[in-house]
Amino acid sequence: MIDLHDIKEIVADLKERIENKTRHSYLQRYMETPSIDEDKLLLLYSICEDLLLPKEQLTNYIVTTMLVQQALDTHETVPNRLTYSDERMRGQQLAVLAGDYFSGLYYYLLAQATDIAFIRILAEGIKDVNEAKIYYYQMDHEQIDKLFSCVTAVESAVFGKIVKSFQINKWEQLVQNFLLLKRLLLERDLYIESGNSILFKTLKKIVSRGKPDQKSEVMFEYNKHLSLVSKKLEQSLEINPRINKMLRNRINEVLLKGTTLSLKRSVEEG
Repeated sequence: MIDLHDIKEIVADLKERIENKTRHSYLQRYMETPSIDEDKLLLLYSICEDLLLPKEQLTNYIVTTMLVQQALDTHETVPNRLTYSDERMRGQQLAVLAGDYFSGLYYYLLAQATDIAFIRILAEGIKDVNEAKIYYYQMDHEQIDKLFSCVTAVESAVFGKIVKSFQINKWEQLVQNFLLLKRLLLERDLYIESGNSILFKTLKKIVSRGKPDQKSEVMFEYNKHLSLVSKKLEQSLEINPRINKMLRNRINEVLLKGTTLSLKRSVEEG
């Protein structure tokens, strides 16, 4: 197994390659370049370690997959409800165009490599993500489990398609639960800071059923799922002892943050 120092260098090099691909002078003038999710990059590299592919092909897979993720993440920055001031409208339009630009880049790279099979894998993942996003943002849910399934698909469908297509099934649960846990913690932060969390708004809609404010019940459901996802992620680590040290350390950091939130909530309720 590659040591920690080497993995850090490899991931840093991959990040630089992706940044070089996504630089565009016009977009940089008018909008902030979307940051690369380093956790997703590390996770993807760790998954691809198991594929035993030639270095050039491995690098191409990782860079193109992260371009897909950049495109999906950039499109998600467009607000649900558009605002029509000139400045806000231009920003929203540029976010859509930037996402489309990143999408075009990954198709271009894969076409150059004549890798039709991998294009199909990513296209299926994108389709699953977009279908889940439509359902998620409609906020038209009646079942809490279905809501969390949508969030899981939004976060992990692309990586999940890679895992299934290459039959490296030991990664499936870890990918789903690691990325879901990160999203749950992000939604919690958004809710606390501004109240602007679709997850919490939808949870409230499901549990209230027309009754008065059900904030405690919303937090109960959130914390229940947070604990469940954390437990599943811990189990995934136990049954995958060969996960590289850098990823294992990062997962444990995220787990610690989730545990700290759960304990804090328990103390408040007590």
